[in-house]
Amino acid sequence: MSSIFIPVLPRPASRVRVSKYGNYHLKPYTDFRKEVYLFLKKYQKTYKALGKVEFEVKIEIICKKPKKPTNSFPVPDIDNFVKGYLDSLTYAQLYWEDDKQVVKINASKRYQEEGEDYGANITVKQLTCL
Repeated sequence: MSSIFIPVLPRPASRVRVSKYGNYHLKPYTDFRKEVYLFLKKYQKTYKALGKVEFEVKIEIICKKPKKPTNSFPVPDIDNFVKGYLDSLTYAQLYWEDDKQVVKINASKRYQEEGEDYGANITVKQLTCL
């Protein structure tokens, strides 16, 4: 089992846009993925991607708290946050070759507490070899 804290402002995955030139995501999301990838690059030798292995992932998303929040929780859908992190881990080739190897997810989202950094705590546990 291993844990990583990713100190990047969480962004939910945007819907894929379709144009006559191809498919794309909006810039804030692609910038988020790029920033997470650059952070994760330093872990590539430590947590190499494994094939034919199942994984359990726990993700705690810590969002930046607005000065006057309208809700007691962050509004974006939790599944869109999770998608961005799983896709980034896959792209960086950490833990797994493809996020289809993730068979169990425990995810939560909340605002940061006073003095706490925003980002994501991610814990990955290898379950079994397929």
